[in-house]
Amino acid sequence: MKNDQRSILQDWVMSLGLRFQGTLISAVRGADGVAKDDPIKLLTRSYRDAVLVAFDTKPSSFIDKVSHEAVENRMKMVLESFDQHNWHYLSHLLNAVEILGYYHPDMDIQLQWNWFYNKMVKKMHLYAEMKEELERRLCSDEETFKHHEE
Repeated sequence: MKNDQRSILQDWVMSLGLRFQGTLISAVRGADGVAKDDPIKLLTRSYRDAVLVAFDTKPSSFIDKVSHEAVENRMKMVLESFDQHNWHYLSHLLNAVEILGYYHPDMDIQLQWNWFYNKMVKKMHLYAEMKEELERRLCSDEETFKHHEE
């Protein structure tokens, strides 16, 4: 077996701390119990394209590289169907897209996912976390991190 030291994670993800990486990975699986063509499944495929390295460049049902406009359309469809989706997966997606919205190296992608993060926050009746708050929470020591969770 050849080990070429590559990762399924994009380089920008690998440059983040482990809690950031873990949060991004938590949304990769996608929502359970929904149809393959459900808006949240389509958006998850676009999400994977923003954080994972595709095995090949052929279109697949796991990672889907589509236009900026298509991703935006998928985001809008998820927001329109928001109440039908599982809260558990939505919470993973919310935390993951927050990181995309603050850290993705492509500013267009960053701005797009930040827009979606803020729309999700509003739908969930929450307050958006500032980048500094996110960093304080995910970069904290174990005791401080546990305190934030309580």
